[in-house]
Amino acid sequence: MHTILSGMLAGLVVGVVCIIYVLARTRKWEAAYESGRKVSISESRASTGLMFMGVFASGSMVWGFVGAGLYHLIRIELFFFLIFFALAALFIFLLWRSKTTFRRDKALLTLIVFLGLGVLIPLFYDTLKIFE
Repeated sequence: MHTILSGMLAGLVVGVVCIIYVLARTRKWEAAYESGRKVSISESRASTGLMFMGVFASGSMVWGFVGAGLYHLIRIELFFFLIFFALAALFIFLLWRSKTTFRRDKALLTLIVFLGLGVLIPLFYDTLKIFE
């Protein structure tokens, strides 16, 4: 049971951090749009990039659940972190090669999600194991 709770709790923490980041970035773009500065169509309020980032960030509890299951199988903190680091590097590499909007923001969110879960899942797993 503590496996599920550790993944969900880590996902919740990472999701809150990501949502705060996306909301802060959205406010920045809206302020630029409303002040009359030139903002391209893809960077306007109706940008699907910002919506995609918000959905990705809010889905971090699912990633936390999957990560907790993986950690339960591995149970080696360094190896688990290296797997998540490699996944983050792979996804960031794929993002940089794509022609998507907000590449830096998406790369940063990917880094927050994967490295955050890579650190927090083992931490919460060991902490919640004490209360068992």
